Amino acid sequence: MDDFDREILNIIQFDSRVSTEDIGHQIGLSASACQRRIKKLKDWGIIKKEVAIIDRDKLEGFTTLIVDVCLEKGGEKALDDFIERLNQEKRVQQFYYTAGEVDFVLIIVVKNMNEFDKLSRRLLMSNSNVKKFHSKVVIQSNKLGLEVAV
Repeated sequence: MDDFDREILNIIQFDSRVSTEDIGHQIGLSASACQRRIKKLKDWGIIKKEVAIIDRDKLEGFTTLIVDVCLEKGGEKALDDFIERLNQEKRVQQFYYTAGEVDFVLIIVVKNMNEFDKLSRRLLMSNSNVKKFHSKVVIQSNKLGLEVAV
């Protein structure tokens, strides 16, 4: 990966709809060269997917929670099983395996607290390997981004 690839990544991670012509104009390459580089970045798995980021605050009735989870026991199988359960749950938007006081930090978006109650019972309380969890309700999202400074 060279400086042109990094510049392309910096541009498209803020707006993936920018045309290859505009990208090329900004960084001094042809549109076809930018197109080839973007394809290469996708083939390498650096660009995983392109998505629309929805402003949840403009949609009524959605609640975001940050949930800290401590597992009872570690080990590869226990971690893999828990990760698999999280990956299968579409209401879990993001999750992080962490070092420190908690094992996982989950970002969950639900329609209401009743839905979170059902989800937490099914995903966390019924899991014998979940030692404890602590939930925080997000009042306001001030910054939401997935950009990486490359």
